[in-house]
Amino acid sequence: MKNQNLNKFNIYEHLKELRAHSLSTPYFLANQDTYKQASINFPFRTFAYGIGITYSGKRRPFQIGSMKYYTDTGSLVTIGPGIVCQWKGEYQAVHDTIYFTEELFKDGLKPSFLKEMSCFNAGGNHVINISNQNVENFKVLFQSLKDLSDNDDLVPGIIYSILMLVKRCHRIDDSQFRNTSQKEKLTSDFKKLIPVYFQENKEVAFYADKLNISPKYLSEVLLSETGNTAKSLILQHIFLEAKSLLRQTSMTVQEICFWLGYDDTSYFTKAFKKHEGMTPLSYRKL
Repeated sequence: MKNQNLNKFNIYEHLKELRAHSLSTPYFLANQDTYKQASINFPFRTFAYGIGITYSGKRRPFQIGSMKYYTDTGSLVTIGPGIVCQWKGEYQAVHDTIYFTEELFKDGLKPSFLKEMSCFNAGGNHVINISNQNVENFKVLFQSLKDLSDNDDLVPGIIYSILMLVKRCHRIDDSQFRNTSQKEKLTSDFKKLIPVYFQENKEVAFYADKLNISPKYLSEVLLSETGNTAKSLILQHIFLEAKSLLRQTSMTVQEICFWLGYDDTSYFTKAFKKHEGMTPLSYRKL
């Protein structure tokens, strides 16, 4: 079931079509008007790399699996292929976003370097706040990209420069993270484990063992740091995945159940209804 076609709805292609952009071009520029026009109000799985920088706007929640972020002025957002996420509420913040696929670098750089950037991978740090100077640096690079977007020879180089600035901003953020508390680090490490193991392992004890602590201590730390228990965070991730599959694919409820690692469709349906307040089929029809 893991080989099921997961791209019935492809947000990258959907946004391109809305803006009458060529589907064969391996990149796409978006802004607040693009998202307003798209009006996507359900969790979706991405099929491209995305880099966004927010210039102004109200604080807004952004859900990725069990992780809830808040974008604000000066937020840098990075998403890679296969990540399930959801914007909450209306998106009006002034921003620039570039979506691109590995095909962009097929004639030059080896795209494998993208997979080495943890901010694009499941469990990575997908939203960070950056300095005013780096916001201005991104603004300059995005403006160059807009001005030269019809020059296919120059675009990959500009996007590579954007990627290198992303890398630099994350190095700065990582150095600041080293000063955080042990409990904050434990919480971060737990959230990174969920997208890797959630299909095969849903028990708190498994994750506690991975972190070399007791299940009780793990739950106590997560409750104090996030307001959620370990089990609740695991289920949040699972049902965000489920909602994406229900809305983006034609997979049956049984196929989704098996893909998520459940053996009993009836049990999965009851668990989904308890968590979301409706059955999987009702959610699909929204």
